[in-house]
Amino acid sequence: MNKTKVMIVDDHSMVREGLKQLLGVDGDIEVIAEASSGLECLQLMERFSPDIVFMDVKMPGISGIETTRLLCQKYQKVKVIMLTIYDESQYVTEAIQAGAKGYVLKKISREELVNVICHVMKGEAFLDPTITKGVFDQLKNGKKVLQKMEKEQLTQRELEILKGIVEGKTDRGIAESLFISEHTVRSHIKSLYRKLGVTSKAQAVTKAMRERIINTDGRE
Repeated sequence: MNKTKVMIVDDHSMVREGLKQLLGVDGDIEVIAEASSGLECLQLMERFSPDIVFMDVKMPGISGIETTRLLCQKYQKVKVIMLTIYDESQYVTEAIQAGAKGYVLKKISREELVNVICHVMKGEAFLDPTITKGVFDQLKNGKKVLQKMEKEQLTQRELEILKGIVEGKTDRGIAESLFISEHTVRSHIKSLYRKLGVTSKAQAVTKAMRERIINTDGRE
């Protein structure tokens, strides 16, 4: 029986090492690669071809969710499991939209982690039960998270760029603050224009304020 090949992507070396030790106990799982950023992950994919990628949500440069989207577009057989401390429903929704097959919290036990891998390798999706409860609780409280996402259809990165536009930053200023290229910023801005139904930064700012996508103090 072939071992399940795993790549770990997290900007904290202690997290990577701890996860590697946990998974190393299981004889059917082999950690074949580690990456400290989304960019490094993308660079290592061709060389290692993992079955499973454990991906952190927030990392410097390309976020885990954006990296997941790029991975799933190019490598359709790879299965991404988000492993993070963030249980906010917005991240869960964006991760699923990006193509993630699982979303679990870092407090998960080794036995549960192996179980998640088994589910995902069988083609099933897995969502941490505590996260599922949180999503339903928010909907019950009238926050309508899913409706808001459907209406705005903005990713976390797009919201960050929209915030920069509202603050009056140039494309270069936004790029420097988010540690991404100006080309990437302009690509996101084009997507923003399409989703918001606008053709200029001024119109984007107006709509962001009117529909309270971004508050007047610049927060999402």
